[in-house]
Amino acid sequence: MKVFTRIENIRHQAPVFIALGTFDGIHIGHQAIITRAVNQAKERGCASAVFTFSNHPLIVIDPDRCPPLIVTNQEKIDLIAGLGVDMLFNVPFTAEFLRLSPLQFLDKLASSMRLRHVTVGANFTYGHRGAGTPALLKKFGTRHGFTVDVVGMVDVDGVIVSSTIIRQLVADGAVKQAASLLGRRVSITGRTIEGDKRGRKLGFPTANLAIPQGLLVPADGVYAVYVQDEQGMKFNGVANIGNNPTFTRQTRRIEVHILNFDRIIYGQQLKIHFIDRIRDEIAFNGVDQLKQQMTADVEFAQKKYFIL
Repeated sequence: MKVFTRIENIRHQAPVFIALGTFDGIHIGHQAIITRAVNQAKERGCASAVFTFSNHPLIVIDPDRCPPLIVTNQEKIDLIAGLGVDMLFNVPFTAEFLRLSPLQFLDKLASSMRLRHVTVGANFTYGHRGAGTPALLKKFGTRHGFTVDVVGMVDVDGVIVSSTIIRQLVADGAVKQAASLLGRRVSITGRTIEGDKRGRKLGFPTANLAIPQGLLVPADGVYAVYVQDEQGMKFNGVANIGNNPTFTRQTRRIEVHILNFDRIIYGQQLKIHFIDRIRDEIAFNGVDQLKQQMTADVEFAQKKYFIL
């Protein structure tokens, strides 16, 4: 997949089937839109493309209201590539984009490539103050020689899939339910940092990750997880998110006890995939009580989630 960070002077001459959207999180609703464009492009022997933003528009429009990101920009690129897209226009949302009227935005897009077909979601908006609608897009397409496909909202068990709903689920610790809307497990990628080594003294060594700034993190608590290292190897584990109230630590972090694992991995990048939430984070009366609970957490995770 070719990735472009601007659309000016692309001048792509082959006809293009393109999906437009912020695609915040690449959940199953977004996947339906992008996959529709990819499949239709293949059927007609055309190139498939996605236009999206590398940052969340609200970081420019109203930074105080900008939500935590469900995925990093690189994860977003990788997820889109995995859907078979030929070209990605991953453009920074700027003050210039903010000022574009809906028709100016569409003119900018149409002048950069030979649009044959555009696919959007039913709630797609664009241009200054989000004034552009799918209906306006269809009128523009009629005048400029491309067709428009509007994909309806996707629901799971009666719940309309949206990034807002997913954020709320993750913030509540409902990672299993969020996974059904994402089409994959909730995950966080970060570098390991040196901890206080209390876990090792208790017989439960942990890999410690600082909470990534600006990213969506599940609610404090204990989770069954699997961990992916830099080589792509996967390991089962039990993770705690929080500030370890038993020891009155103030800094919130992610601590992962990786099962059957004894490597030193300070400074390495790990990807934590959250399977399900086991319990709340608890302040215990002492080290012995904490150790008993950690043993119970691991045994519970092994029996319920992991193949022994």
